[in-house]
Amino acid sequence: MIYYIFKHQIFTLFLSLAHLTAVTFESAVFDFVGGEAADFKVYELNKGKSLVFEPKKKDFNRNFITFLKDKKYYFNLVQSDTLADKDIEIKDGEPCNNLTLIKDTSDYQLFRCPKSLFFVNKKAIPVKVGDQTITDKSYISKGPPVYVDGTLIYYQGRSL
Repeated sequence: MIYYIFKHQIFTLFLSLAHLTAVTFESAVFDFVGGEAADFKVYELNKGKSLVFEPKKKDFNRNFITFLKDKKYYFNLVQSDTLADKDIEIKDGEPCNNLTLIKDTSDYQLFRCPKSLFFVNKKAIPVKVGDQTITDKSYISKGPPVYVDGTLIYYQGRSL
């Protein structure tokens, strides 16, 4: 699964106790920090371009930062056997004008681009989309599951 991530957006990686999860970046990982040793173990592979996570227990939710030479990625590691991906490739998200509407509700619209999603808030109040607050509209990362006010609306490349 390819995750297109915008700079400084926090996204969630779901890890399963049933399998390892490999996260591959476009360049070598310089350093990483986060979590607790009791929750998971991290292996560096693929000449430093991949981190492999091995969960050790259930029900954790930890912040994690990965530093590359010129960028960093912020994410949460959450244990979930039902939402976990095995292989994730991280690429940079990009805004675009080639929007395709994939979901239209009374509260929001969700559009797909080749390397991002575009969220339009129809409410008069801000909504929480993943870990960010959106008052009107914003490009968001494509690939990771997307939650609106705690409800899953996008998962594994399709709207729910």
